[in-house]
Amino acid sequence: MVQAMIAEMALKIDAAALLIYCAAWTKDSGAARVTREAAMAKLYATDTAQEVIDAAVQLHGGWGVVHGHPIECLYRDIRALRIYEGASEVQKVIIARQTLAQETT
Repeated sequence: MVQAMIAEMALKIDAAALLIYCAAWTKDSGAARVTREAAMAKLYATDTAQEVIDAAVQLHGGWGVVHGHPIECLYRDIRALRIYEGASEVQKVIIARQTLAQETT
């Protein structure tokens, strides 16, 4: 089961990276707006980071919550990243608005 958790963690991290690369590629291609792509990348990457760090805490047991341990620091720090530049709920509103705007044009 540990291998399955690690595989899922790797899969989610790579999927998040692909969304980030897609947003960057869209911007580099000269698109007028990358709002939707950037919001999707931020939302998925931060949610994925939360899930992966939570799984890492589970895998490391007590060491995952020892003050000063790298996983404990990540576990604490991820909350700020999920709030920075807009909470996850705000990112969802942005994604929905941009998607609906694309559908009507």
